[in-house]
Amino acid sequence: MDEDSDTGQCLEILRFHEGTVYSIDVFFAEDYNIASAGFERAKTVASSKRVAPEDSRNSRHITLLSGSHDQTISVATVRKINQPYGLSILASKTSTLKGHTSDVYALEVLPEACTTGNTAKLGDFISAGDYTVRTWDLETQLPNSILNGHTGYVSCIKVRGKRAFSGSWDTTIRSWNLDTGKPMHVFKGQHANIVNCIDVTTSDLFSGSWDQTIVQWRRATGDAVQSFRGHTDGVQCLQVYNDCLVSGSMDKTLRIWSIATGQTVRVIKGHTGGIECLHMVDDVCFTGSYDKTVRCFDLETGECLLVYQGHTDGIYSLKYFDGLLFSGSGDKSIRVWDASFLQKQVPAAGTKGPLCCCISDSTR
Repeated sequence: MDEDSDTGQCLEILRFHEGTVYSIDVFFAEDYNIASAGFERAKTVASSKRVAPEDSRNSRHITLLSGSHDQTISVATVRKINQPYGLSILASKTSTLKGHTSDVYALEVLPEACTTGNTAKLGDFISAGDYTVRTWDLETQLPNSILNGHTGYVSCIKVRGKRAFSGSWDTTIRSWNLDTGKPMHVFKGQHANIVNCIDVTTSDLFSGSWDQTIVQWRRATGDAVQSFRGHTDGVQCLQVYNDCLVSGSMDKTLRIWSIATGQTVRVIKGHTGGIECLHMVDDVCFTGSYDKTVRCFDLETGECLLVYQGHTDGIYSLKYFDGLLFSGSGDKSIRVWDASFLQKQVPAAGTKGPLCCCISDSTR
């Protein structure tokens, strides 16, 4: 571990699977009207980036979804408890969902997946594995729909509004209408290998591949806009943030790109193994690696702020939520880490703005 980096605290180890945990998503159950025909976010949910910590006596239940190499999806409840000695976690598995016939590589909650008029819902969350994308109902614990079209394993998904996007081993990305379940665009012809990761904005789609490139596409037409080149091994994860794109690779580096120019503006090093997953929160980035650690980097400076150690195999999935960091690993476990420093460190007015890609070039 870096001598100058602090060590993150593990609050709990969850063992809900018999294989690698490839995907994680979490949400507050009461923020969604799951019991009714609609599936809408509660209007009272605060929208600020950093929320002040809640009183532990009123701590809300978190629902944790996880997908695995064991072909199942686990549903669990998690609750934060303030003890005299500090924060602790209570967690229990509530159900196991089956249907995929191969690894469940990706899943995501569907906060707006309702048909027009809210007369019926497509599902509570979406998952990807085998060659299919599936939507699920948490009440019935059954898939509502199965979306077919890919000719290889589906490795990643992303939802924006009533559109879902899926990337595959078949080197393509597909978009789906969540109102109807029908396929829309096929984004193809640019990648020469597996599409490992995607992110989506209101106008564009970004995809990272084993071919070491990232491609920007127009959502409306399916046309390629530009390619981002610089990684020297497969691109495993990426996320758009403001006017920047942040990507992680098997070359062990994070890269920050200017979307406007397609050029690298910073390379961040620290991991000793390939970077498999990342999650941006404000100006920090959590990364999970084959070196069995999770790291937290300040993207403005490139400094490693924290190292989370304890997994005994590579880390494939990460999710920050409500002061907690969830990590899924090849050791078949999910670890829950204390990341409450993000709730406490609210910057003073005028001291630090959001990351932008006008930062000086530090790639050399």
